[in-house]
Parts: sequence; structure tokens; C-alpha cells
Amino acid sequence: MPLGWGIIGTGGFAGSATAPAINALGTEGSLIAVVSRDRGRAEAFAKQHGACRAYTHYADLLRDREVDIVYISTPNALHAEHAIAAARAGKHVLCEKPLATSVADARRVVEAFEAAGLKLGTHFQTRHHTAFAETKHLLDRGTIGDVILIQIEVSSGTNQLRSWRADPQLAGLGSINNIAVHPFDLLRYLLGSEVREVVAMTDVGRSTELERMVLALLRFQNGTLAYVNANQRVPHFQPDIDIYGTDGRVVGIDCTRPFREGELRVLTAAGEQVTKHSSKDAVVRSVAAFNDAVKHDREPNASGLDGLRSVQLTDAVIQSAREGRLVEVTY
Repeated sequence: MPLGWGIIGTGGFAGSATAPAINALGTEGSLIAVVSRDRGRAEAFAKQHGACRAYTHYADLLRDREVDIVYISTPNALHAEHAIAAARAGKHVLCEKPLATSVADARRVVEAFEAAGLKLGTHFQTRHHTAFAETKHLLDRGTIGDVILIQIEVSSGTNQLRSWRADPQLAGLGSINNIAVHPFDLLRYLLGSEVREVVAMTDVGRSTELERMVLALLRFQNGTLAYVNANQRVPHFQPDIDIYGTDGRVVGIDCTRPFREGELRVLTAAGEQVTKHSSKDAVVRSVAAFNDAVKHDREPNASGLDGLRSVQLTDAVIQSAREGRLVEVTY
């Protein structure tokens, strides 16, 4: 039986990426209903993407018996409320990052799904780039030995904070929640280790203004050091990653952002191997993976716990930036 999907929040990414990814599920799933507070917008979105029904309140979608999975794409500060309501209604949830804007709320979301026995996923689609699926396999196999250092840059260019993302009450943070959460999560995933301590700076110094650039040094529990540059300020950016191991190096070119064509270079004593990769289908792969996790009772990749760990890490990052000191991450 195909699984029915509902979308709460009909913003740009939901329309350009997630709804098409749901439709790409074919016989495995379909888009049943969407929600927007604007009736015209909801109906137009439903018509464009072939949804059966359009609602103006999320409670109506949660009562829809044909909806098995809810994709939440509302402003950050609303994620916890909508996710917990979905758990109470018996729906599985794939939630856009961040899972919540506070550690306490993220923990409440995870606990709600654990209590309900439902699947909770956090939409870190970067895990599903083909380049990083291969990189994960290489690292797990020990192809480049122990990982010593990782450097990664992730940017969307010189983009201003717009709409609700410019509102601190709705966004929580600026580029940290918009951009940096992806490389933070990706490094955790690739290394299979949590961050122990962090030192960070942002372009707004120690103020509470919304940042558009964060630079972070991370020390993982396994000893690996990492440098993350995540920003919405730099033109002609380099969406690349360098992974240095004791026995080799992995370089990902043009692969840390979605909808790009890039390559992976693996250098070992045996020589260099270069493979071409695309991140254009990352959202399709991510949605399909969550659909499969629900259908076959598997742990989602990324899970709700991964979402909680992400919020715990970003909390430490912004604390470090605002207080000007090294911060140990609390789990």
C-alpha cells in the first residue's frame, strides 16, 4: 500500500523540492493534502502538485485519515508545536531543520514520538547526496585511515535574510539554522561521533542580531578536528569539503549544497580516483528513504535524535560566539 503524505507549510522549498520528491515516490507514496493559512495559496499548491485536498489549518490535515506522513516546512519556531500535534494525531513526521529552536522543545518532540511509537525524521538531505553516501562508505571501510581533520564550506551566496527568516522570534538564528546545521549534521554522520567542544565566531560578533556567517572549530569525541564555514555573505563561494586521514585524503568539489554537479577525489597510496556526483536528486533520495523507513519500520536517516543533537550543538555554537569562549557541548 502506498503511504499518504501531507505538507504543512507551502513555502519555496516545499514547492520546488519536497512536493516533487513525494510525487517521485510513484507506487510507494503520494501527496494527499497540503496546508497554508492562505486558501488561495493552498489550493494553487495542491493543484500544481496533484494533492487531493487543500486545508487552511494544520489540525484539519492531521484529522485526514489518508495522511500517514506529515512533512513540516513551517517557520522554525512552529516546528515543535506542529510535530507534537502530529504525534498526538498518530502521524509520522519528516520535519525540516531545525527540529526546534530550543533544546527543551527538541527534546519534547523526540519524547512525543517515542511515546507514540511513530517515526520522526529530521530533513538533513545532505546525508543523501551521492558523494556523501560514497564518502561514508569510504570512511567506515578505513580507506583513508583515521580522520584527523575536516574542512568544509557551505554557502548560498550573498543572500539577505528574508520573510520569517529575518524575524528572530520565528527563525531563532540566522545562517546557523539556515545553512550551518547541514554541515554540522553531515560531519556527525560521516564520523559517527558527537562534537565534544566548540569555538565559534559570527559576523555580528557577540550581539544577539541574526548572523549571516558563522565560522566554527569543532573537536569531536573521537579526536577529529573540523573547521566549518557556513554563510550567506560570500560571493563566488566554494561548496567543497576536504577530509584528511592518516592514510589518504577525500576532496569533495561542488558537493556541499543541493542541486549541483560535482566530483569526489580520493587520494591514497594507490593513487587518485575521481568520480562524478550530483546532488540534484538529494531531496528525492531523502524523501524516499523516510518513506521506506516508515513502511519497513526502520530508523530514519536522519532521525529525530539526530535533530535533537543538532539543536544541542547549535546551542553550544551560538553560546560560544556570543560569550567569546570555548564551550563543551551538553547532551
